[in-house]
Amino acid sequence: MPSITYQAKVGPDANPYYGQLIVSNLQYDDASKVTIKKFLGITFKSPASLEKDEVIVSTNPWQEVTPDVDFNQIDDETFLITVKLNFESTYKFNLSDTIIFGIKSDLTSHPDTYLESFAFAADALPDTDGTVEITAASAPDPALASLKVPLVFQQGFQKTPVDVPLDDITSVKIPAGDYTVSAAELATKDQTTVAETQVSPTSLTVKTGETTGVEVSFGSTSKYSAVDVTIGDISALQGEKFHVQLTVDGNALTDFYSPVNHTTSLRRLPAKGTLEVSVDGITLNNVEYTLPTKSETLSAKLFTFTFGEDDVESSPVDTTGFVKLPIVVKSDVKVDQDILVRLTSKDVVYTQKVPAKAGTTPFSVLVASGHYTVGSTSFINSGAVYVVNAAANLTVADNGSTVLPLELLKGAELKVKGFPGHLSFGALVDLTPNNVKDLVAAGVSSIFKYAGIDGAGDKQVFLNDDAATRRTIQLARDVEKELADGSKVLPVMISYTCNLSLGDIYTQLQDNKGLTHSFANLVLSLKIANDAIDDDHPVPAGFIVNADFLGEGQKENLTDYAMPVREPLQGALDHWNVGAKIPDSIADTFAGYTHAVNWLIRTVAPSVTFGWQVNIWGGGTSTWIYNSGPDNNDPFVEANKTATYIKELGTYDGEYAPDFLAIDRYEADDWTQRAYLNGYFYGPYEWRRYYDFVKDVSVSLQVPVMPWQIPASHAPLVTDAVSTDYDSQHWGTGGSYLLGDAAINSDYHNINPTVLSLKLNPTLIQAETAAKVWQRGEPFDLSQPAYLDFPLRGIFTVLLGGGSTTGVISTVGNAGPWVTDRLNAYAHNPIGFDDTSSDASKAKASQSTRIVGWWSKLWKELRGTENA
Repeated sequence: MPSITYQAKVGPDANPYYGQLIVSNLQYDDASKVTIKKFLGITFKSPASLEKDEVIVSTNPWQEVTPDVDFNQIDDETFLITVKLNFESTYKFNLSDTIIFGIKSDLTSHPDTYLESFAFAADALPDTDGTVEITAASAPDPALASLKVPLVFQQGFQKTPVDVPLDDITSVKIPAGDYTVSAAELATKDQTTVAETQVSPTSLTVKTGETTGVEVSFGSTSKYSAVDVTIGDISALQGEKFHVQLTVDGNALTDFYSPVNHTTSLRRLPAKGTLEVSVDGITLNNVEYTLPTKSETLSAKLFTFTFGEDDVESSPVDTTGFVKLPIVVKSDVKVDQDILVRLTSKDVVYTQKVPAKAGTTPFSVLVASGHYTVGSTSFINSGAVYVVNAAANLTVADNGSTVLPLELLKGAELKVKGFPGHLSFGALVDLTPNNVKDLVAAGVSSIFKYAGIDGAGDKQVFLNDDAATRRTIQLARDVEKELADGSKVLPVMISYTCNLSLGDIYTQLQDNKGLTHSFANLVLSLKIANDAIDDDHPVPAGFIVNADFLGEGQKENLTDYAMPVREPLQGALDHWNVGAKIPDSIADTFAGYTHAVNWLIRTVAPSVTFGWQVNIWGGGTSTWIYNSGPDNNDPFVEANKTATYIKELGTYDGEYAPDFLAIDRYEADDWTQRAYLNGYFYGPYEWRRYYDFVKDVSVSLQVPVMPWQIPASHAPLVTDAVSTDYDSQHWGTGGSYLLGDAAINSDYHNINPTVLSLKLNPTLIQAETAAKVWQRGEPFDLSQPAYLDFPLRGIFTVLLGGGSTTGVISTVGNAGPWVTDRLNAYAHNPIGFDDTSSDASKAKASQSTRIVGWWSKLWKELRGTENA
C-alpha cells in the first residue's frame, strides 16, 4: 500500500514562544494524488499541546474543514498530536495545499524532531506502531507455571503494561519511540514462591512497521512462608488496638498493632523454624484481658492465625490504692454527642465517655496513680467540626487530687457553598483539549485557573473581556456533561486585585492606577460569573483572591499601613457603572483593603463563593517545617501567628466575610529544582506538619480550609525507570503522602535509589540527602491516604497542581493514571461531612477499611513519639 509523503517546515516568524509547522506537497510515494472521502488522519510530535483553533487548512478549491485534535504527553518536552481533518465531501489534495499548525512553544530548537515525525492516512488514523516480540522462558518453579510476567514499556511519562504468558512468544503493538523495559518479579499470590525476573534488553527503540525482540528469563527462586493474623470480633475490647508479636525459634521477627475485626497479612517470612504468634494482654478499665500464644512449624505455604472471643480470658485488677479521677470539660458550646477520653500508660488503659458540654464527669472506675498519655478525638456534628483540646500527658497523684481538664471548641463549618457535602478534590486546568478527558477520569469536583490575560490582575489595563473566566466556566460545564452522574464541577478563578507575589510590595500597594484596573478586572470576572447562574448552578463560580497578599502583610506586620483603597475601588465601580455606595467602615489601610475586596465580591456577585490565601512562610520563614524534637510544636505556633494576624486585620469578620481560606505550601514537585533548590523537599514528617498547620489555622479562625496548589506527584519505585537527569519527570512526594502508596508502605527503601541520593541544602532542609528526609519521617505508613482525617482538620477540599506542578491534567507534570485512578476510586466512595463519633467502632461499615488504616498509621506515629 502506498504511503503519503510530504514536505514540512517551520514558519519564518518562529520564536521561543510560538511557531508554526507548515505542511505541503501531500502525495503518495508513487506521485498519485491523496484522495479522501471523509477525513485526513495526521500524527506528529510537538513541544506543546495543540488547540483546534490553531489548525489552518488552505485548499484549492476551498473546502469546509473541521479539525478534531487529541494528544498525549510523552515527556516534559514532547507531545504526540493526533488530528482528524474532517471534510464535507470527497477531496483530492493538490501539492499547493497547506496545513498549518500553530504551536505555543519553541520550534527553533531541534526542529527536525517535529518536522520528521509526521504521518498521514486517508480516512484513517496513521498506524505508527511497531511490534515488540516478547519471548518468555518457562516457569522456574511449578508453583509459578500458571502466572504471567508483568512487563512495563515506558516512554517518558507514558507506561504500557503487558502481561506475558510463560514459555511462549507474545507479540504486542506499541507506538514508535524509545522505551525502557522493566519487569516485576514473578510471585504467587501469597508470595510463598518468588522468582527474580530478567529482561533483555532493558531499553529499545520501536520503529513504525518494524519488529523488535525482547527476552524474559528468570534468576534465582526463593521460598517463603506467609502469615495472616486475624483479630476477631472481641466485644469487650471494641476500639482497642492489639500489639501482636511474631518470633521464629525464639528470635523476634516482627510486630504490629491491629484493631478488632481486622486481618494483617505478612509475607516473605522464613520458610523454616517454629513460629510463635503472641498478643499482648490489655488491661482496660481495671479488667485484665489475655490471649494465648499460638504456634506453627513453618514451611513454604500460607498460615492463618485467628484470635477471637473464645480465646480471651479476663480477670479483675486489685484496685486497692486507686483514686477517683474527674474529667472537667470547659466549653461555651453544647453538642448532643459524647467525647471519648482515653488514658494510656505502659500497663493499663482507661476509657470514659463524657457529654460534649461544660461539666464534670468522673471515670466510671477508680484509676491507678501514675503517668499517662491523654487521648481525645475531635468529631463532626451536623457538618461542623468540634475540637477537643487536652494536655498530651497527665500524672495522676495517689492522693486523689488530680483532675483531667478538657476544652471543647467549635471549629469550622465544613459545608461550603458551591462545593459538595463531602471532602472533595479539584485541579488546575490550562484550557487545552485533553483537560476534559483528564478531569473526567479523575472525577474532580472543582477546577481552577488564573483569571484575566496575565493571570496577575492585568493592572496595566481595563479588560473588556476575560476569556479565561468564560472558558473555565464552560470547561466545568463540559466536565459535568461528560461525567453524566448529576455531580457539579465548580470553576474557581484565582484573581489578583493587588499582586504582592511580584515583590517590591510597597510600590504595588501605592499603585493607585494599577489598583483601579485590577479592581475593575475582578468586577468583570464576577459579572461573567453572574451570567452563568442558572437553576442547576446557583453558585456559578468560586474565587481565591490575592495569593501572597496576607502572607507578605504578615511578614511585614502590615495592618494600619496607609494605602489607597476607596479611590481605586470607586474608580472600578464607576468604570462598570456599579451604583453601590462604599461603606464608611472601609478605610484607606492595608486592613481596609481586605475589607474592600470582601465587600466588592459580596456586592457585585453575592452568589459566588470565595476565600483569601495564606502561606506557611507568613511568620518570616518556611523552614520551621523541618525542625524536630520531642517538644517541637512549630505547626501550632506558626498557625496561631497567622491566625492572630488575620484576626487583627478583621478579614474574616463581619457580614462580608469570606467562605473559606486557601493555604499554600509551595507550588512545585519536590524532586524538581524549583522545589528543593528553594528549600522545599518534604517527606512524611514535613507533610504531616504542613497539614497540622492547616488544621491549627482552621481551629483558631473557625474557618473551613483548602490546601491549595498541592503537588500530586509521587515518589518513583525501585522498579520505575528514572532518568539520570530526572528533573523533567516531575517526581515528588506530595501525592505519595496525600493519596497513599501501598508499594512504598512503611519502607523508604522501596523508593528508587537514584532519587533518594539527591543532595540537598542542609542549611535550608536540615538533611543532606532525600533519603535522610524520609528517615526523619520514620515510622510512617503510606499504605493508606493521608486525607482520611481531613474533615476533622477542617479541610473541606484539596486543590491539586500548579502551572509547573503535577496535578490531574496530562499537560503539566507527571499525573496520569497514578493520580487519576486514585482520585476516581475516591470519588466513588467519598468521605462525607456526616456526624462522626470519636468512638471508631461506630464508624460506618463503608468506611471500615479507612478507619483501620487510619488507626494503624496513628499507632505507628504514637510509638515513634514515645521512642523519640
